[in-house]
Amino acid sequence: MKQHVRILLGLAFMATVAACNKSDDVRPSGPKVHIAKPEQTIAVGQELELKPEFTQDAGISFRWTLNGEPVGDKATYTFKPRAHGDYKITFAASTPNGKDSAVYNITVLGQYANGVLVLNEGWFGTQSGSVWFYKYGADTLVPWVYHAVNPGKNLGGVMNTLQYGAIHNGKLYMVVKAGGPLVVTDASTLVETGRVENAVSGKAMSFVGLDATRGLIGADDGIYPINLTSLAIGSKIAGVSGAIGNMVKSGNYVFAHSNNDGMIVLNATTYAVAGKPFKATVGFVTGKNGRIYGAKDSLLMSVHPTTFVKDSVKMPFASVNPFGAWRSVQMASSTVNDHIFIIQPAANWQYGTKLYRYVVGNAASLAAPFITLPAGQYFYGSGVNYDHHTDELVITTINGPYTGSENRVLFYNAQTGALKKTIRYDGWYFPAMTVIQP
Repeated sequence: MKQHVRILLGLAFMATVAACNKSDDVRPSGPKVHIAKPEQTIAVGQELELKPEFTQDAGISFRWTLNGEPVGDKATYTFKPRAHGDYKITFAASTPNGKDSAVYNITVLGQYANGVLVLNEGWFGTQSGSVWFYKYGADTLVPWVYHAVNPGKNLGGVMNTLQYGAIHNGKLYMVVKAGGPLVVTDASTLVETGRVENAVSGKAMSFVGLDATRGLIGADDGIYPINLTSLAIGSKIAGVSGAIGNMVKSGNYVFAHSNNDGMIVLNATTYAVAGKPFKATVGFVTGKNGRIYGAKDSLLMSVHPTTFVKDSVKMPFASVNPFGAWRSVQMASSTVNDHIFIIQPAANWQYGTKLYRYVVGNAASLAAPFITLPAGQYFYGSGVNYDHHTDELVITTINGPYTGSENRVLFYNAQTGALKKTIRYDGWYFPAMTVIQP
C-alpha cells in the first residue's frame, strides 16, 4: 500500500514539473507583420500611402527605412518620390518580446513614362515645335510638357520643325529639321540632358541608337555617326549619299531609307555598306518575324535581316516618296501578331484617309482598308504607331487634306480596327509623330 502511494505521489510530482516546464516554454511572442502588395509601381508626382498589417502588442514601436535610411516611426508612411527609380522601403514593428519586418519594392516611373508622347512640328514661321503627353486612361493631352520641365529652353526656332523622336537606352532623341538642334532628354521625365545646336549643319532628319555609346544621324546628304556620351558628331559615312529618312537596327545591321538608293544596309560596327536590297519608296519597320518591311511603288516588300533575301506582296495602291517635305514613315508593325500596317497616300500633296493591314502570308488581307478615318479627318505626320503596351494603333490626324487647325489622336484596337478613343486639341500644331515608351 505504501509503495502504491509513493508511486502516485511521484507521478503527481512529475506531472507538476512537466506542467511548469510547459508553462515556461509558452512565452509572449513579438508582433507579426503582413504586406498585402509588396511590389508596386507609381510615377513621379504621385503619392503612395503604405499601411502594413500587424498584430497589436503592448509597448509596440515602428520604424520605416527608405533604401536603408530612417524616414518614419508611425504605423503608416506616405511615400512621395522626387525621382524615378527603384526603391526599397522596410517597415519594422517591435515590442520587448520581439520584432518582425517586411519590405515594399516600389518602382517609380518618370512623370511621362506611363503614356504616349506626341511630338508636334509647330507652326512654321510662327511657333516652334512642342511635346504633348497622353497618360494611359486619360481623356485629354497634357500640353507643352517638354517646356514645363525645361524652362527657358526650346525645340528650335519658328523656322525649324520638330520632325522625329526615338527612345534609346533611356534617352529621348528629338531631331528638329531645317536647321534645328538635336535635343536629348531623359525619356521618362523629359528633363534635357544635352543638345547639339544646328546638328549636322542643319541637315539632320532622323536618328537610330546602336549601343550605349554610339548612334547614327540621318541627314539630307547622308549618315553621320554620333558619340552618345559626348554628343560629338563624326564625319559622314562613306558610300552613302542623298537624303536619309528612317533607320532601323537589326542585329549587326542598320537598314536606312535613302532617297538615292532605296534600302541601304550598313554594318553596325564598321559602317561599311553591306548591301542595297531594293529601291524602296518608303521604309522601314521591323516585323514580329524579324523581317524588315518597306514599300516599292505598289509592292509591300520585306527582306530577311541577315541574308537580305526579298519577298513582296501586291498592294491595291502605290506608295509615294516622302522626301522633299520629309516625315517619318507612315507604317507600323505589331509585336503581338505578324501584322504590318501602312497608310494609303492621297493624290498629289493631299493627306490620306485609309490604312491597310497586311497579315503576313495572306495577300487577301490587303484587299480592303483595315481602317478608314472618320469623315473630315486626314492622316498627318507619320500618321500611325503601334503601342505594344495596349495592343492599340495610335493615329494622328488633322482636319484638312492640305492643312488644318484641329489635331486629333485616335486609339484603335489593333486586332479589330475598332475606334476606342479620340482626343482633340486645337491649334496650328501639326502632329509629326507619336513616341511609345519601351
